[in-house]
Order: sequence, then C-alpha cells, then structure tokens
Amino acid sequence: MSARPAISMSVRQKWLLAAILGIGVLLRLTYLLEAAQGSPDFASPRFEAQYHDYWARALLSNDWTPPPRITDPEIRSRAFFRPPGYPYFLAAIYGTLGPSYLWPRLVQMTLGLGTCLLVFLLTRRTFGNIEALGATALSATYWLMLFFEGELMAPALLSFLLLLALSQIARWTQGFTLSRAVSAGLLLGLAAVVRPNVLVLPLVSLAWIAWIRHRRRLPVFEARFLGSAAGFCAALALAILPVTLRNWMVSGEPVLLTSNGGINLFIGTHPDNDGTTPGVPELGKIAGLSGWDSFDYPEIARAVSELQGRSMGDAEISRYFSRRALAAVVDDPRGTLRRTVRKLLLFWGPAEVSNNKVLAAERANSPTLRLGLTFPVLFACALFGLSRLLRRRRSSRPLPEAQLATTTLLLGWILAYSASYLPFFVAARFRVALVPWLAILGGAGIATLWRSRSAPRALAFGLLSLGAIWLLVRSPWVPYEDDQALWHYRRGLLYQEQGRPDLALEELEAAHQHDPENLRWVVALAPLWEATGQPERTIRAYRTILEKDPDSFVAHNNLAMLYARSHRLAEAIHHWQAALEIEPERLNVLTNLAIALTTGPDEIRDPRRAVELAEHASRLTGGEDPGIRSILEMAREAAESAAKD
Repeated sequence: MSARPAISMSVRQKWLLAAILGIGVLLRLTYLLEAAQGSPDFASPRFEAQYHDYWARALLSNDWTPPPRITDPEIRSRAFFRPPGYPYFLAAIYGTLGPSYLWPRLVQMTLGLGTCLLVFLLTRRTFGNIEALGATALSATYWLMLFFEGELMAPALLSFLLLLALSQIARWTQGFTLSRAVSAGLLLGLAAVVRPNVLVLPLVSLAWIAWIRHRRRLPVFEARFLGSAAGFCAALALAILPVTLRNWMVSGEPVLLTSNGGINLFIGTHPDNDGTTPGVPELGKIAGLSGWDSFDYPEIARAVSELQGRSMGDAEISRYFSRRALAAVVDDPRGTLRRTVRKLLLFWGPAEVSNNKVLAAERANSPTLRLGLTFPVLFACALFGLSRLLRRRRSSRPLPEAQLATTTLLLGWILAYSASYLPFFVAARFRVALVPWLAILGGAGIATLWRSRSAPRALAFGLLSLGAIWLLVRSPWVPYEDDQALWHYRRGLLYQEQGRPDLALEELEAAHQHDPENLRWVVALAPLWEATGQPERTIRAYRTILEKDPDSFVAHNNLAMLYARSHRLAEAIHHWQAALEIEPERLNVLTNLAIALTTGPDEIRDPRRAVELAEHASRLTGGEDPGIRSILEMAREAAESAAKD
C-alpha cells in the first residue's frame, strides 16, 4: 500500500492540532487530580486491578502473600490464568519510577496521548490533514479511554501497541520489507501477551496483504514476500514463546498464553449467563462461591478436580469447561444464537457495559468524564465516515489506493476483533482497543462535512445523515442498565475499610435508597446505623427483607444478634430458631442460641434444649473446640440445677 503523499500543514492546522492535544492533556490531568482526591479505590484497587497490582508488586518484592481475606491465586505454581503482559508492564513502572499509585496513571495517560498522536500520523499519511485532525479530536476526547487510562488495567497499553502494529502493517506494503514485517509481528505478539484475543488479527493481516498484492498484480508466492511473511509469523511466535515455555515449565502442560479460555467459554455459552456478567450460578455451586474473580481460580480448579475424582492440571481443567460449553451449544443451538445476537447488540450498543466498575455511575459522578464524547457519537462518526468512503468507492472519483487499502484493513480488524468476544461475554473495556480505529474512520466523516461547508445543500444533507445515524446507534437495541446501588455499596465498603465511617454511611445509604430490598446494603449499614443510635432503622430494614424472603438466613441471624444486643432475648431466640431451621449446622447460631437459652430470664430459659444445641455444635467440631466445651458444661450445669428444683 503506497501512502498518500502528506500535504504540508498550514499554521492554522498546526495550532488546531496543538489545541486538540492540549485539551487531551487538560482532560487527563483534571481527571487524574479528581480521581486521586475522590476515588476511594485510587490507592486500594479491587477486582482485576487488585490482581494486577498484587502480581506486579510480588514480582518486584518476591513476597507472594495475598492481600487480607483474599485467596492465594498461586500465580507462581500454575500456568498463567490471566495474560501476563500488563502485570509485567506495571511491575516495570513500579520498579523504575517507584511504588506510588500515581505513576501507572501518569504513564498510561502519556500512552493515551501517544495513541492520539499515532492516530494523527496514520490518518494524515493515508487520508489527509483534515481527516487526521478530526480523528485525533475523537480519540483524545472519548471519555472511556480517559477513564481506563486512570485504572490499573490494560486498555491504554493494548490500544497503543495495536495502533503501532497497525501502522507497521500498513507500512509493510511499501516494498514488503522484512524489517517492517518483523516489527509488525513483534508488536502483535506483545499485544497478544496483553490480550490473547489479538491472535485473530495476524490472520486478517496476512489475508489483507495477499489481497493487496493481488490488486497490484504481484505474485503471492514470490520469494521476497514469502520471506517477509515468514519473518512476520516468526516474530509473532517469538513474542509469545517465553510465556508458553514458562507455562510448560511450571505446569507441565501446553498452555499458549492463559488457561482461562475454557472457563470463560463455559460462562459465555451458559444458558443462565446474560452476556455481560463473568459468572453463572452453576460455577458458584461447583466451587462453593457466591461470586468469584481471578484470585479464586485455584479454588475452582480444586473443586473441579474433586468433582472428577482425580488431580487435574490447568490445561485439562480448561478443556473440561470447553467441553461443557460445547455441550451447551449443541443442546440449545437456538438459545446460543439468541444470546450471541444479544451480545453483538450490546457490544455495539450505546451502553458502556460494566465489568469490575459501574461505568455509568463513574461518568455521572465525574465532572471531567461527563465532558468527554460518548460511544454513540464516536460510532456515528465512524459509520458516517465509512459511508462517505464507500460512496466515493462507487463514484466516478474512486478512492485512492492507500485509502481503500487502509479502510479495508480497518474493517477487517474491527470485525475480527469484535467477533472474538462473542463466544464469551462483552464489556465496554473490551472495545476500547477499537476506539482509535473507529476514530480514523470518523475523521474521514468529519473531513467530508468540513469540505462541504461552502455547499449548503451538501452540508445540510451530510449533517442530517450524521444525525440520523447518531439517533439509530444511540437507541438501546437490547435492554441494559447499570447497577447504581452497587457502585455506592462498593465505595461504602472501601470507606469503611479506610476508617471513614461518615463517608461509608453516606454511600451505603445511597445504595439502600436505590435498592431498599437488597440484603447486602442492610448488612453493611447495620453497624453504622447502630453506631449512630439508629438500631430501630436496622430492625425495620431486616423485617422488610423477611416480608419478601422469609427464608433469609442472614436476615434472621443478624436480626437476632441485633435484638440480643438490645437485651430483647425473646425476640432474638425466635429469630435464631428460625435461622436454625434454614441452616441447622451453623455453629454461631447453635452456640448463640444455647447461651441465650441457658442465661436468659426464667420465662425463656430452656437448659435442656441448650444442652442439645451445644452437644450438636460439639459433634460438628469433633469435641475439640474449648469455647463450645465451655458452653456445653454451662448448659449441663443449668439443666442439672433446673432438674433439682
């Protein structure tokens, strides 16, 4: 693909580029300051960000002790469950610049600006100055790129690597040199180590280059081209090989990059999965987990091994889940197709589908993020630009070779990369890598409008077309709504951990207002309400929950504890007994009820029943728990005394 000769930029265009990049810098610095001051998880990462942070710091310190109340993910002794590219990148930042949580954000925001500059250079080389300025403006101001540059997650690094690779692949066709082929292969390989879905792109790229040679009437099997293609594949393999060898040495099994493909496929094809949630109830039942993240994978692996009655390696466990996924597809092909279509519509829909973070709430509560462009605006500009390019393709003024080739490559990458997520589950962070590619197409649309400014009719038609596309893509094709209550709840828990009860109470009450019947919020609020002299509020909340769900063990048990602390033992005993009927072998309920029936007022005391409960608890612990033995002796003494009386 021969590049279009670059047209020199006017002074006005240079100032406009500086202004666009300046706005990008200002947005990023403002958001960084905002997040550092107002986000409770800025220095207390959670979920995937916590996994990355733990891994990166352990690489530097060799201290692999997991965080408090977190399962050991056994990273050293297993094949990589998650791709290692980003944790090693994060470790390099900590090791070079220091352990502060500020440094990764600054580096990633620099990468984000570098991505914007690459968008400008690639678009200018192929399309022109106006297209490049429009594309840069779209990529610099899209709010989700800005958001993920401020997270300990991979999108900023991945976007930068993929755009570098795209640029090198485009340049490869200028003489089909080995050096450009090798650099393109290395960059795609590094990107695959960050996100394995990238492995669909080399095949698309090779097919595209063969098509380019065919259009130029050049032989596909020419020795020089085949040599460069071999160099491309060898460089790609070389970038991946260290990860594969490490997995083989640690686990003794062939695991290319990660072992999570099978479990993610199982989740994505499961009939109970909604297409956006990385979990299904069946997985929880297998491992005995109410929810899970990457830290919990060893527990899932052990549970599957126990289920199969033999020790299983990570690759074998992945194959187990893959077979389960294939069986689900075969059993219900229509349902699978329906769920896949739903995921496709969600992936390209207007909602920013959450994963780890509640994205709509993050944007709504950030003055800086609210200034950024939304996905419907970006997508509408890209579709409008593509329609203008295709229209020229069919006109008497066909597209220049470079523009046609670049448009084709972009479409191939966009379609292949987005399709790679459909067997699994979708989230907005997965499509962040597409943003620069969409911005390039969007820049072509913006340039069309700019060049029509002297023709009112053409400008009006273009604006109407863009508006119609925007109305179409901003419509919710399938229902999706973010959980605002969950956002407040997570912030409240973090504030509690950080010893800031006033902010915790504020956030948890906001969660309760959004979803007043959710038990989780009440459980978290109960100690805060008690501490502020509002125990009756907690009691009312638990009663409301029990009206909806009379078999809620947590509500009965917590209400009993609350009554006991308020010296209302009769009511406490009533709810402990109800809790025991739901879960007969809960030690805390057995012992609490035994103590209440032993030491309570005469009208509610029942030492014989207390002995039965304490003996049951003692049997469950093998009679070795000194606290339970003490309760049992006390109950027996009370029973003997009552018998004498």
